[in-house]
Amino acid sequence: MVGNVTYFEVPSSDIEATQRFWGSLFGWTFRGGNLPGYSMIDGPTPMGKAPHEDSSRHPRIYFAVEDIHAAVARVRELGGIAEDPVAIPSGAFAHCVDDQGVEFSLSQEPGEQA
Repeated sequence: MVGNVTYFEVPSSDIEATQRFWGSLFGWTFRGGNLPGYSMIDGPTPMGKAPHEDSSRHPRIYFAVEDIHAAVARVRELGGIAEDPVAIPSGAFAHCVDDQGVEFSLSQEPGEQA
């Protein structure tokens, strides 16, 4: 598996406050997402988003994989928890938790093996 960080999320229970803080800290700008309920973050690499109404307290990172189904199976084999993959226009993702409780996500680009 590749494992490069491809995407991140900064959770937000108050999107205006999130935009103010992170925009002031790093100069990031925010714009509407492709779907309601989140804002895209412009500026950093890799690209990020801020889900609205998300009360979690930790950013989530997404790691690139070539085969989302194989990666989900491997997480489970290693004692982690992995949700079933979700197909989206930009590929697919699966939220996971490692065997020590650390949350992360896997992502597969469109056109990769599915």
